[in-house]
Amino acid sequence: MVTVKLHTEKSISPSDLMSLYHDAGWWPDRDKDGILKLLSSGIALGAWEDDALVGFSRAISDGVFRAYIEDVVVLSSYRNKGIGKLMIERLLDELKDIDVISLFCSEDLAGFYKEAGFKKTKQIVMHYKKE
Repeated sequence: MVTVKLHTEKSISPSDLMSLYHDAGWWPDRDKDGILKLLSSGIALGAWEDDALVGFSRAISDGVFRAYIEDVVVLSSYRNKGIGKLMIERLLDELKDIDVISLFCSEDLAGFYKEAGFKKTKQIVMHYKKE
């Protein structure tokens, strides 16, 4: 059985999270030091089957008005089993007092987030990335 726990309830190791990212083909340039910083800010949670990390998600927030959900990832062999839904539900519960919660996703995942109560907007998305 998979359980979802905050990082403060069950510690997530950088190497376990890096394994999840690699399985998904994400963030090959992230290192353990960066992941330690990531885990120490905002809300981070893991989906666990016994002691195996099979999912991860996080949110950053100003604590009042806005929050942003990032890095919703599930180990490929555990996808389509409701784990992503469990993680989103837990994050939304943790963020229940926040006015607006946003995220970015690919078009093929829009239906998943719509089922969780998110609405597609017509806003222009702009990014700035250090070179």
